[in-house]
Amino acid sequence: MNFIFYLSCIIAFLVVQGYCLSDHKINQAQNLSIISATTYPSGQLRLTINAFDTNYDLHLEPNHDLFHPQAVIYQDGQSFPMISEGAYKGHVNYANTTLGWARILIQKRQDQSLLIEGAFRIHEDIHHIKSRDAYHRVKRFNDPNVHKDSMVVYRNSGTIWSNQASHHQCGINKLPIIDEKRDIAKRTEKGCPIAKKINYMGVAADCTYVQYYKSKEAARLQILNDFNIASALFEETFNVALGLINMTIMDPLCPSKVSIDWNRACEPDYSLYDRLSDFSLWRNRLGDDGAGLWHLMTNCPVGLEVGLAWLGQLCNTGLSEQTEDDGKVRYVSGTSVSSITQDEWKIVAHEIGHSFGAIHDCNASSCPCSSDNCASCCSLSETQCSAEGAFIMNPTSNSSVERFSPCSINTVCSLLPSIATCLSDPQQGSRHSLRLGTCGNGIREEGEDCDTGGKESDCCDVKTCKFINHAVCEDLNDACCHQCQVRPSTFMCRPSLSPCDQAEYCTGTLPTCPPDRYEKDGTICSNMDSLRCASGQCTSRDQQCLARGYTMNITRACSVSKEECKMLCEYPDDSTKCTLFSADFLDGTLCGTDGKCLNGLCLEAQGTQPSLSPAVLVTVIMTTVVLLLSSFGCWLWIKKKKSRKQQSPQLSACSSLTLVDNCVCK
Repeated sequence: MNFIFYLSCIIAFLVVQGYCLSDHKINQAQNLSIISATTYPSGQLRLTINAFDTNYDLHLEPNHDLFHPQAVIYQDGQSFPMISEGAYKGHVNYANTTLGWARILIQKRQDQSLLIEGAFRIHEDIHHIKSRDAYHRVKRFNDPNVHKDSMVVYRNSGTIWSNQASHHQCGINKLPIIDEKRDIAKRTEKGCPIAKKINYMGVAADCTYVQYYKSKEAARLQILNDFNIASALFEETFNVALGLINMTIMDPLCPSKVSIDWNRACEPDYSLYDRLSDFSLWRNRLGDDGAGLWHLMTNCPVGLEVGLAWLGQLCNTGLSEQTEDDGKVRYVSGTSVSSITQDEWKIVAHEIGHSFGAIHDCNASSCPCSSDNCASCCSLSETQCSAEGAFIMNPTSNSSVERFSPCSINTVCSLLPSIATCLSDPQQGSRHSLRLGTCGNGIREEGEDCDTGGKESDCCDVKTCKFINHAVCEDLNDACCHQCQVRPSTFMCRPSLSPCDQAEYCTGTLPTCPPDRYEKDGTICSNMDSLRCASGQCTSRDQQCLARGYTMNITRACSVSKEECKMLCEYPDDSTKCTLFSADFLDGTLCGTDGKCLNGLCLEAQGTQPSLSPAVLVTVIMTTVVLLLSSFGCWLWIKKKKSRKQQSPQLSACSSLTLVDNCVCK
């Protein structure tokens, strides 16, 4: 009997041990409930919420600093005033004691109940609030499932980390160094403003970002949430709040004919570096629009690199060039870019930190440093090199950090007096003048017939964005336009890009190309049976892992994760380990027995029930094996010892091994 029980434990361990992740996981997530909500005439709001079995009072007020008085949203070729309702800031109270800050986004649902998202800090522990849909959209396969209610809360202290160096990375170290004057002895905290200032920013969401969040409205809310939370960190640290003056949201369907260079689908030969350079060139064409920085939101990271920024370019609306060794020119301006991650606001804050002048904190890989290379990172102090990954400017992401290091604070504060020429006082935002229609930015907006982005055209006046020469369309803006006239219906305006993508033809009456159409998901599209259609692409799990991880020599998906729709890819040097990217397999990718991925979940053929994740399946298998073996043992024992009644002690000897399915590779 002892042998049987030990054998069952060994079997369970061998089944599970190869299913480790070189990433972090949320150990605990719970439903969040609103106990009460009281609104005061002044606009202040008091929310009593229950999180982790404790009631907290959130004392909130509208965050007017988040919105420029003339802030606008550009989408669908039109501009709209940015609605300043729903974003709140304040603090957390418990037993009449203030515990930390709170940044909350509030929406009213159809039944008039409240849906809240955001974050609040209790001492040094940040609690994140997401809608259930938002949580499941970015959850990793081994994060807890939360099925009830509509809001989820999890906290940094409930995050388990591995020691693998395969976390998300910032790629700024690969960019040319613009300013090398980084003498540690000259760093000082003096220079940060005594009175609060606001850095108004422009934010653009490319097609891949909007596509991930499924709608322009969902993308807008996510951006507001990111900047509302990130602003708390900058205001607390540098006395500079982050505000929004412009939000440009692109269509979720990536164009087959690229007109705005940074707004395109993910491509292996178009890096995050390329996207930032093109975004900088585009930003320069906007001129002095009142934005101290522009930030691009995308879902096209390269490998583990999820963000980039030009160092110390706060308030730079101009343009400079960097020429690489191969002769390729990169454009530099006050810009940054970040990709989608679980705690997206931290990547946003990290990259904006670079724009403010902060460099990466030193870590174990850069220490000890000599006098020649210490300038490449920020030492914790004059006596200690490594900051040990404890701060937000760590080169790799860490979900448990939310502060700038003393070195970063000193660096930024010493630079602000010389670069922060565009910051506004909270009551002086109206002094900026933002044109609702910016002719020349390459986006055709309300009131414009055309917009070539400053390129000369026979169809469009580049100064007024109006048709000329009897034009009815603009070749650069419209796929079914040729020499300023509508093309015939025989013209193919969008060729097939893969066996899964149907070609589209002009209508003969409209200058725009009809919507993209695809072959049915799951259709065999190659002589290789493993390649199937998914969202218009002829692909497979391995192909998607290769596209995302080629810079890391990743070529295959994890063989044990076919039930999963989170992007789990095989570690290049160890097939027993998996790297988890902050992405899902494409909608329509095969999964489970006969299912397809949709929004990161595996839906079986009937389309109603998500299949079980591998961790759950392993637990079920292990439990079944143990129960069967236990039953068999009990039957043998009863047969031999009918007259005696006792409980087998061996069951508890291996029950703890069920925790192995949550292991993290070391």
